[in-house]
Amino acid sequence: MQNLDYPVRRADDKTTLLDFIARKLGLSKKAAKAILDQRSVSVNGTRIWMARHALAVGDSVTILRDGLDVTGPARRPVPILFRDKHCVVAAKPAGILSCGPRSLETLLQEQLGIATLMAVHRLDRDTSGCLLFSCDAETNERMIAAFRAKTVTKVYHAIVHGPMKRGEHRVSKPIGGKTAVSNVRVLDVSSNATHVAVSIETGRTHQIRIHLASVRHPVMGDRKYASGVKLSEKLSGIPRQMLHAQALRFRHPVTDALMRVTAPLPSDFQACLNTFKLT
Repeated sequence: MQNLDYPVRRADDKTTLLDFIARKLGLSKKAAKAILDQRSVSVNGTRIWMARHALAVGDSVTILRDGLDVTGPARRPVPILFRDKHCVVAAKPAGILSCGPRSLETLLQEQLGIATLMAVHRLDRDTSGCLLFSCDAETNERMIAAFRAKTVTKVYHAIVHGPMKRGEHRVSKPIGGKTAVSNVRVLDVSSNATHVAVSIETGRTHQIRIHLASVRHPVMGDRKYASGVKLSEKLSGIPRQMLHAQALRFRHPVTDALMRVTAPLPSDFQACLNTFKLT
């Protein structure tokens, strides 16, 4: 099956991208939204997933081949990084919510046959990597308490705009009036980008993305906090924010054993590293 290309005619001027896809493919809006959620639509060569994006006469809309299966990649089995009868750590793919309807939580409940499975914490829709789930209410309470006590360590990898000074950097800037601290370690630098590892001492919403943008090194592909960065041809093909929850370390809620779980870098993240000659 080939990519589908559609020019935007006068009759479709100012039509939202969601309505345009639904109309051209004869799909429900729900099915068209699933294609957008897979990051499989580009407008004039730039991937767009905002349903309300307004089209203009002369735009070219391409629906990529991998998006034409509207059941989406989330229907493939989710990789399990650790599992016992108390908790599960899964490798969350980008493009899916952590919990709620049609989320990774509901998919794993079905995949593992555990109706009581609950996400203990959350990752942004476009962030991939380690996500911890409890198998019962008692374990869930214990793990939430561990997060509040700051005994859970989370390490993220990110690819950011521009060359960052090598070494380690501490970013301590309040978010929403609350203390927020991120520790950034530079892993590799090229002329246009930097590969970093980030450990966070606090867990504010969008903390890493906000902190890296505040030091003028926003995350590649971040359409919210990197909005002031002009996209080059290389950047326009990046499908999502290059942020990956690489490692999770915690005390097992029942055995008290020290657990360290890691999630391999996904293919899109590795491809971005290769594009910018990073390791």
